[in-house]
Amino acid sequence: MDATSQQVTEIMARPTCSVEEAAKVLHIGRTQAYRAVRSGELRSIRIGKRVLVPTNAIRQLLEGSSDPAQRLPGCWHTASA
Repeated sequence: MDATSQQVTEIMARPTCSVEEAAKVLHIGRTQAYRAVRSGELRSIRIGKRVLVPTNAIRQLLEGSSDPAQRLPGCWHTASA
């Protein structure tokens, strides 16, 4: 396992991560990750000045949850045949 894969595994083992760490997992830039948080596309929790992303929100985004109640606003999903 390379260093990046190991870092992603360690990040996803925690209940929350920083927006920067979420960007690393999603292979997007920091600015794009903050835009996704701001738009509601990526769920987040604000504690004081800190913005945290629940790792289960990242999983749901990547898995394209089939349950509409679990889908993230603004996230497109492909229909299964």
